[in-house]
Amino acid sequence: FLFCFGFMTLWAMLMVEFVHPLILQMHEQGKAFQDCSECLAATSSVMRANLLLFKTVIAGDSWGQVAVPVIEYSPATAII
Repeated sequence: FLFCFGFMTLWAMLMVEFVHPLILQMHEQGKAFQDCSECLAATSSVMRANLLLFKTVIAGDSWGQVAVPVIEYSPATAII
């Protein structure tokens, strides 16, 4: 369990550094996340990004709500 949490925390750090600016940019351009304030905050901190990863990877909840629009906007983020 600790290894899984540590590994997800590393990915969460990458999400905060690389994906969060894209989400803000998409919101400012009106391309996505206009009606989802939770989506805007999902990658704003490492802890929130960890929760997002847990919800999408472990629980399989709301997979497409954040990930799909970001991957469509910037396909390179599919790696993260």
